Amino acid sequence: MINKPSLNKLGILTGPIFLLCLAVGFAWASDDDLYSFIRLFDKIAITVSDRYVLPLDPEKMINSSIKGMMKDLDKYSRYLSDQDYYYLMKETQGEYIGIGIELEEHSDTVWVSSVIEGSPAAASNVRVGDRIIKVDSLDAVGLSASECRDLLRGDKDSRVFINFWRPLFSKHIEIEFTRENIHIEPVPCWCIDSYNNGYIKITRFSEGTALEVESLISLLMDKGISGLIIDLQNNPGGLLYEAVELASIFLNEDDKIVETRGRGSAALRTYKVREGGIYNKGPLVIVIDDQTASAAEIVAGAIQDHDRGLIVGSTSYGKGLVQQIMQFDDNSALKLTTAKYYTPSNRCIQKDTSLSNLAKPENSDRNILFYTKSGRPVFGGGGIIPDIYIDRLETPPFLDDINTLGYVTDFVAEYGPKLDIDENFVVSDDIVSLFIGYIEKKKYVYRNPEFSAFDQFVDQNKDWLNKDNLSGYVDDIKKILEKKSDKEMLTLHSQIKDILYESFITQGLGKRKAYELVWLKTHPELIKAGMVLGNPQTYDNLLANY
Repeated sequence: MINKPSLNKLGILTGPIFLLCLAVGFAWASDDDLYSFIRLFDKIAITVSDRYVLPLDPEKMINSSIKGMMKDLDKYSRYLSDQDYYYLMKETQGEYIGIGIELEEHSDTVWVSSVIEGSPAAASNVRVGDRIIKVDSLDAVGLSASECRDLLRGDKDSRVFINFWRPLFSKHIEIEFTRENIHIEPVPCWCIDSYNNGYIKITRFSEGTALEVESLISLLMDKGISGLIIDLQNNPGGLLYEAVELASIFLNEDDKIVETRGRGSAALRTYKVREGGIYNKGPLVIVIDDQTASAAEIVAGAIQDHDRGLIVGSTSYGKGLVQQIMQFDDNSALKLTTAKYYTPSNRCIQKDTSLSNLAKPENSDRNILFYTKSGRPVFGGGGIIPDIYIDRLETPPFLDDINTLGYVTDFVAEYGPKLDIDENFVVSDDIVSLFIGYIEKKKYVYRNPEFSAFDQFVDQNKDWLNKDNLSGYVDDIKKILEKKSDKEMLTLHSQIKDILYESFITQGLGKRKAYELVWLKTHPELIKAGMVLGNPQTYDNLLANY
């Protein structure tokens, strides 16, 4: 049984400086030279304030200086205004008003780092990696993640218009959202697959996640499951103590789960299992992908290093940095990277070694080969590399279009109520034809990447194309590309069926049934996980590294 740990047990500071356990370990850096530079900064700030040609707002001036320093640290460290701090606390508790995306800064743009299931962003097929170019009429290029986040917040049912740049297809996407209460459901689905394996999907590690998962595992064990699949795909992490408690469900007493290492003894901390878990012996597979990060990587790394189960999927994100939240008297706060995560085999989870432009050079901790508890070789270099690697197939541009532009959602909402949708429902060829007719009525014309690139070329060079009377040739090329695009659409008939089927099932029977009837049967990572658990000899051989 898991009891929610007290803050003191986990070494979290309370009072004037509050530590949010997205990570733990306290390190307040100081240097003999620091104070002389602070005096220099004082002199410059006072001089600028006194002598600049226009009167300056002292609060804005100092905030600008703080943000400039934080920007040069790393993409996770930042200064939080009282409003930013409030939003962060709400998200940690699992609720806020917005469109359901998390943001990070990359170069001069803010990009989507995760999309919350069931949110307006998920419904519109917003993807991790999409860059935010405009919010309503405001140019978002050059804004910080905090500034962009403020633009996306608002009152419930209010609207916001966002222009994204999608690098994968080199195109702009414009979407209008209605802001909603975003409830972050950490465990949206659980079920039993056709191999009699329990399946639990975990979307993030918020308050109560471990306790909820433990209750579900107990229920599944009572139903006599043969094995267990824990799906951590697209899980960006969350609270450290929830990851520690969840890993404890599968491990034995005193097993190491994770270690944090930073500057000074306060940042060095080892987390171990206090009491053996309720599922510390049964067959287990953890499914990860390139968006599995932070706390989720801690769980996967601990399971792999103790040979407790197999990891299936693709290499995880590699976000192994510890952030502390230190609150100040004015209700602002500092979110600061203070340490790194290390798995039980001594692997550093962090993939990006060049954290800060301001940091002094340090020795690399980039060993390549490590060994699990039983002596199996595992690889370092950042992130968790799976035992069974599954290549992820890219979504064809046409399928991406019909999802992102909302045609699938709108069609299913309009046509779904006319159908009897149950577990035996099938998307017929007639339904696919109705859908194609639906998008044609909406005046949608598919242009494959070559067609889109040619359109862009024509638009950029229309003056000299018209001048040299080349328009006839341009039209001929467009006809060829249009036929090619139409032919490409026809080859995707079965995949259109799959997308429509998932949407009909989700609308008619709910998200949990969609996981059971669609995800477990169509997603290669989950199919492989079920097959491995369904073959005990294969499972044992892989764990023994045969």
